[in-house]
Amino acid sequence: MKKVGRLTVYFNIRQKIIFYVYLVISPILILITTFILISNYKDTKNQQIEADSNVVRSLDKSITVIQTELSDLSVYICINSDIGAILTSSHPEELNEDSRLWYNRAPMKIILDIIALKGYIKTMAIYPENGVNAYLRGIDSSVHLSDIGTVRQTDTYKKAVEMRGDIVWKRVSQGTGSIYRANYTDKIVMCREIFDMSKKEKLGYLVLGVNEEKYTDLCKNAIQQENEGIVILSSEGSELTRYGTVDEKILSYISGEEYLKQDHKKRAVYFEHDSYNVFCSQEQKKGVIVCKMVPKSNSDKQLNNIIIAPVLMLIGMLVGLWPLLKLISNIISSPLQRLCVAMDKFQGGDFNQQVAVESQDEIGEVTACFNQMVLSIKELIDRNYVMALREKESELSALQAQINPHFLYNTLDSLYWRTQSEGNEELAEDILALSQLFRLVLGQGKGIISVGMEKELIANYLHIQKMRFNKRLEYEIDIDEDIMEESIPKLILQPFVENAIIHGFEHSEKGGFLKITGKRQENNLIFSIRDNGIGMTEEQIAAIWNVEDSKRYVGQRIGRYAIKNVRERLELKYRENFSLTITSRPSEGTEVTIILMSPVPT
Repeated sequence: MKKVGRLTVYFNIRQKIIFYVYLVISPILILITTFILISNYKDTKNQQIEADSNVVRSLDKSITVIQTELSDLSVYICINSDIGAILTSSHPEELNEDSRLWYNRAPMKIILDIIALKGYIKTMAIYPENGVNAYLRGIDSSVHLSDIGTVRQTDTYKKAVEMRGDIVWKRVSQGTGSIYRANYTDKIVMCREIFDMSKKEKLGYLVLGVNEEKYTDLCKNAIQQENEGIVILSSEGSELTRYGTVDEKILSYISGEEYLKQDHKKRAVYFEHDSYNVFCSQEQKKGVIVCKMVPKSNSDKQLNNIIIAPVLMLIGMLVGLWPLLKLISNIISSPLQRLCVAMDKFQGGDFNQQVAVESQDEIGEVTACFNQMVLSIKELIDRNYVMALREKESELSALQAQINPHFLYNTLDSLYWRTQSEGNEELAEDILALSQLFRLVLGQGKGIISVGMEKELIANYLHIQKMRFNKRLEYEIDIDEDIMEESIPKLILQPFVENAIIHGFEHSEKGGFLKITGKRQENNLIFSIRDNGIGMTEEQIAAIWNVEDSKRYVGQRIGRYAIKNVRERLELKYRENFSLTITSRPSEGTEVTIILMSPVPT
């Protein structure tokens, strides 16, 4: 597995899914295909063996039927009393004087009718041993040997005598031979000696000839391909007929003594010999041996055809898996790809990345975790980095204004004591209020102060503005004592007070009234700054929140720029746990409401 892991280290997730599925599925499919191949191979081979064995047995039975019919006919001839009378006559000379002896004294007409019905019996010869003239019949014009003395010299005759009444089968080719003086067709000949009932005295010799085409026609039906062959042997191993391609080595084996000595019932119906599958059948002990020889290459071709189908099925399944796996890998990898794109953008500084969670699986969990991580990091950056940046910007603004707080405090204190010593109490109080205001705004470097300190800051600021506007400005500060020690962000009320004076009263001749309230309601702190100034339209209120960052610190007047800054600071500190609303109507005044829903974070 380590080697496989090293192999796939540079694969993307789609390629890995496809690779590992093929790695797992392919062996399974190969095993299934191999099992099917082996099973089909065995089944098909068994079916072929069974089919060829049945063909051979069927051929054996068909030939056995023919030979049984010949045997029955020969038995009829041997036991017929009329024929027996001729064969046992002691006056052969008298019988030979009748030229139609066999037709007049024997049932030859019946026998010929039987032969005619069979159709395949072409010759018949009955040779009496007592000197009576032989009965010779050649339906196909073949001519038998006529002299019993000549016949007795043939091997076939001698074998028939030796068999003492049992049948001898022999193949006789076209032309002359030991049985025929003239033979016009290839024949399978049945020969037997006719004995008396005690089988001590020879009475005659019977020969029946069957056209070999009858055997050949039966063999043709058992052959499927030209390179197959069939051979039919007698029970003694002599060849009677053949058809197709016969292997001489196999023929030599089955006609040999080793094979013939085996019990015909125990012989293997099927066996392999060199490059051949051999099928043999022998229904009866004295019956023929039918042998079919099939080259193994024939069955291999059929078996190869069987192999092709499962192999093609395997290839088709493996190829068919490709688009399916590609679809599945796309389904799995697409969310990951979107997640990777979002991560790249996040790495580039885009902290607003959020990926849609489309499933509840592991990928969905990873996506949800990423989304939460982005929110947490953004929140952390906003809470720390942005706040620090804002503070730095404030310091920069102070530097740009070239304000030295300590120099300013000392100067104001000097002016205060000077006016105090000169008896100008009102001016001294104004200078003191201004000094305390600067100390609260610029001093201590704290971003979180108490409600009481914010109230003092507003009071000093309004005292100074009262000096400016004199009787045109009236104000009231009503903040409950029980919330004075609560902590709030610095300068979240003063910008709205300044905005009310500058924009609400500065251009008004009649002056105005400003009221600042603060109270606790359940766990919330509620602050309100209400004035009766010139008011604002909805568009003017919307412009407060839409001011561009590049213009936020332009100029030294606080105005709407500081108001938007207040809301951003509250968002950083309280997140969703605050409310800041502005309601106003032209010529009726403006009210700002701030609700802090939980204690300020430390």
